[in-house]
Amino acid sequence: MKVRVSTIPSTGMKINAPIPLEPLNDRLKEGQRGEDITFTNQPNADLTLTKAYGGAEVRGVVSAQCEQLCATCGDSVDHKVTADVGWVLQSLTEDAAAPGDLIEDPGVLTYSGDHIDLEDPLQEALILNLTPFWHPERSADGKCTLCSRDCSKGVWGAEPEKKKGTVALGDLLSGALKGKKERG
Repeated sequence: MKVRVSTIPSTGMKINAPIPLEPLNDRLKEGQRGEDITFTNQPNADLTLTKAYGGAEVRGVVSAQCEQLCATCGDSVDHKVTADVGWVLQSLTEDAAAPGDLIEDPGVLTYSGDHIDLEDPLQEALILNLTPFWHPERSADGKCTLCSRDCSKGVWGAEPEKKKGTVALGDLLSGALKGKKERG
């Protein structure tokens, strides 16, 4: 998604455009050991560009559907990833900014010439909004809001059922300490 910064009107401009899916998934797979996360639909960028001294300002949202393993049940779940973007586009040309005027900040994208390609920063924004231990929201009764599965059963930290005739190690230790105090 290339933008010609010099053609941005003083009133600003809106961009509502898709981002290619295949390069995004290829980039995502570079950092993964498996295929735990895959974008399933072409991402969409809804941006507003406004002219600024020496460049422009970009505000908006990029979103896409992805399939990811749920951290609770381990099943692959489809959900939406949304990233807010806010960048300053700063020209590297001599007349727009002196070398000392350059801002080194993650929210500043520099470009030379008349165009800037926003595809890579938009991909990064989506990827950085992913979490490896993602789990869907739960309803009041403990069911997953996406797959309606009851995830309240088998929750982490639940006490396992004791088999008849077995004694837990903690019970043995507390019994031994209790007997020692009574004797002492």
